[in-house]
Amino acid sequence: MWQSMLEETFPSYRLGDTPLLTLRAANGLEIPYVGYALLDFEVAGIQLHGRGVVIVKDEFSTNPLIIGMNVISCWNALFQGSSQSLSFQNPTEQQVWKQAMATCQHIAAWAQDDGFLGYVWPASRRRRWIPPQSEVIIWGRVRMGRQNRSYCGLVEPLLELDGLAAARTVAIVKDGRIPIRLCNLQPYKVSVGRYQKLGRLYETSGVDIYGQRDLELTSSTDGVVDIRVVEAGIPEEEVTVDGVSPLTLGSELTDQQRQVFDALVRKWSGVFSKNEDDLGFNETVQHRIYTGTAPPVREKFRPLPPMMYKEMKLLLAGMLERGVISESKSPWAAPIVMVKKKDGSWRFCVDYRKLNAITHKDAFPLPRIEETLTTLTQAEWFSTLDLASGYWQVGVHVDDRQKTAFTTPLGLFEFQRMPFGLCNGPATFQRLMQHCLSDYIVDFLLVYLDDVIVYSIDFDTHLHHLERVFQRLAQYGLKLRLDKCQFLQQQVKFLGHVVDKTGISPDPGKTVAVQEWPVPTTVREVRAFLGLAGYYRRFIANFARLAQPLNALLVGVPVNKKSNNHRIDWTVECQAAFEKLKICLTQAPILAFADFSLPFVLYTDASHQGLGAVLSQVQDGQERVIAYASRSLHPAERNDANYSSFKLELLALKWAMTEKFKDYLTGAKCTVVTDNNPVAHLQTARLGAVEQRWAAQLANFDFTVKYRAGRENANADSLSRFPVDRMAPIEVRRVEATEDACQPVTDLPDVEEWRKSQGEDEELQQVWKYVESSSVPSTMERANMSLTVKQLLRQSVKLVIRDGVLYKRMIDPSTHELHLQIICPASRREEVWRRYHDASAHAGVSRTLSRVRHHFFWPKMEETVKGYHLGCVACGLQKGKNEKAPLNPILVSFPLEVVGPKLPHCWQVSVFGFGTEIGRDAGSCVVGGILHLMLY
Repeated sequence: MWQSMLEETFPSYRLGDTPLLTLRAANGLEIPYVGYALLDFEVAGIQLHGRGVVIVKDEFSTNPLIIGMNVISCWNALFQGSSQSLSFQNPTEQQVWKQAMATCQHIAAWAQDDGFLGYVWPASRRRRWIPPQSEVIIWGRVRMGRQNRSYCGLVEPLLELDGLAAARTVAIVKDGRIPIRLCNLQPYKVSVGRYQKLGRLYETSGVDIYGQRDLELTSSTDGVVDIRVVEAGIPEEEVTVDGVSPLTLGSELTDQQRQVFDALVRKWSGVFSKNEDDLGFNETVQHRIYTGTAPPVREKFRPLPPMMYKEMKLLLAGMLERGVISESKSPWAAPIVMVKKKDGSWRFCVDYRKLNAITHKDAFPLPRIEETLTTLTQAEWFSTLDLASGYWQVGVHVDDRQKTAFTTPLGLFEFQRMPFGLCNGPATFQRLMQHCLSDYIVDFLLVYLDDVIVYSIDFDTHLHHLERVFQRLAQYGLKLRLDKCQFLQQQVKFLGHVVDKTGISPDPGKTVAVQEWPVPTTVREVRAFLGLAGYYRRFIANFARLAQPLNALLVGVPVNKKSNNHRIDWTVECQAAFEKLKICLTQAPILAFADFSLPFVLYTDASHQGLGAVLSQVQDGQERVIAYASRSLHPAERNDANYSSFKLELLALKWAMTEKFKDYLTGAKCTVVTDNNPVAHLQTARLGAVEQRWAAQLANFDFTVKYRAGRENANADSLSRFPVDRMAPIEVRRVEATEDACQPVTDLPDVEEWRKSQGEDEELQQVWKYVESSSVPSTMERANMSLTVKQLLRQSVKLVIRDGVLYKRMIDPSTHELHLQIICPASRREEVWRRYHDASAHAGVSRTLSRVRHHFFWPKMEETVKGYHLGCVACGLQKGKNEKAPLNPILVSFPLEVVGPKLPHCWQVSVFGFGTEIGRDAGSCVVGGILHLMLY
């Protein structure tokens, strides 16, 4: 009501104030008001008492008084129960009120109608975001009712839509879909989830829709919006086939080709899922969970924040309605976890870790992605197929369903369809797909779990292949998700790669993010970047050399959650490698398909840093790369004494041919190009035992070796070489290699023994506590520590815990490699020293210290080793100075003047030719002072 109308009608009325009340119009704009009043209404002789009326300023409303439907409906209810007749002042008033009464009766009739068909849900599989203070029309879906024909339906909106308002809708329901108008009244964007109820659907009959009109809003000036009524139209849907999702076809198709393919899809429309409730189901291969005699695993449900309860209810309701889960009375129970997706929606997950721990693992192999892609040869037409909720199309065996039970705040449920998170789930699904399509695989089709690619050499053949696949899927009851399928393409994305008739290259969508990849600061971030780069290493020449500085950051770092957040020492070399790899990933070359009717060319090379290989073919007169390969040398392979240049080159050949490119080269002719001349004479060379074994493995391949100088073999040579920046002389390296070659073989105690020894040392236990918690002792705590504990904590940034053992990270000054040194407790130090000293021909202090330091660390280790060495009796006897006593002749005046009694033996001797027996029984000894003889 206008303020002026209230003041004119009730001059002395005192308005009530509601400071906490905020009014908003349908467009989301706030309505300023003066206050409220409680007034009595009388219409046609029927009174309504104490109705609240909001008083607004005159300029904010075009009508002095607006009566809401709450008042009109109450008045209509009173009139229906009254026997008195209506008395209106004029015909116009009578017509208006009769129209209002008819509207109320119409609404009441629908509210009492028995034609309720079910709830309306968003049709999109993804969460839909509605901009602030905006209105959209989206497609809703109905899970019940008549799905095979069209009918007229009425949608009654629900009132519990958070931040949204849904309009009452009367529209044609076709294939279970109906348009819904939603309005976001909030000043921020609001999302609509796939499991959010939008309204209740009722079937109508005989309702005429005279015309559809809508409001068109255009901005004329700042702050002013012009509104006019226009003909409304439901947004056009993309081209569909029998109500299923839109098709994604190649842009190169002609109209005739499109018509032929449309006819094929209509013929096999049953293999396509019409909505997310339309799931296929196969009972040929069922998921089994073998746990042997293990008792049931039972866990309590984990508490969820109250804000997640609504999402959890919606997800559970959706799965129950689709038959994916059912209520359970199982003795098994696993907790649930709600995981937030990138789009803001929630994913329902079950933590099956304890069940997986006692499950017997399925050894069915998953195909290797690299091997899968190599079979895509001589194809020009591609189609990729994606199953709709693939795991949920596989049933769980009735005997194992109780093992999938999960507990929630709403009760216990179990899966009827195979859930995510089971350790043998991928193996079961791959078994199903290979059982279904096994006779087509490699011929014109590849399968990796639920990703299928069909490839053919021409259009007609491709249609024939697709029809065979559709027929087989229908036979097994499997359904495809049409909006994720791509048909009749000449370039497709498959398993993270772009595939076309020219070859394979990395997916630009996955490598473009590399350009802005931030500089890693933790172990987790380094591993993430190397994981992406390593996935495409076959496209990057010289990968092992480029990634060497980054791999060095991870040497000796345990693979566990605690180490993920460790800080790293980012150097200039790391930054250079990081930038170079980003450039290589974003500018990766296209690798050609292998033509197995042509011979291969294999380039190999080795250096003291790694091995490199390039596999290529001459196709159409042009040499094209099939694949790159490289790896770093193992520590034992870096020893010059054990691995000569010839042996390294032969190792590169053996590794490339028998391991990396075995699938390509088995049964094919190959020419090996190397820059090591002795390898070219492999058939006549005199080989050692190791080389003989490698040559025996190479004998299974048909190849010839050609020599090419290193400067001409740049492709493989650059894969292995890394320039040596150190200026150490060659002689010094030989000495170091000789020393390494002479190191003794010492059996170190196992990890369990070191863990026990460190646990019995009180000082190391103090250090362990601070390292494990990544904390720093306080000043008071440090005052009570021993000197050993203080010295170890000064290097806490270098201390790590791996497999329950405390280590110290150390960079070898000669090889610049990272090593882990065991922190040796005091009770084991002498034992360690003897292992590397007594068992090594009693080496000197420097050599013993170098060997001990390679594996162990303790404070003042050099001082301790020197002390042990000085106390070694064997070293003292063999290596000590041969001191001679000074000659001091004994002056005597007559024979036998000096006599030494009580020596242990007695012998018969002759003195000056006289035979005399002296003190045999007493064990005496006589020394002749003149002749300086000792007589026994």
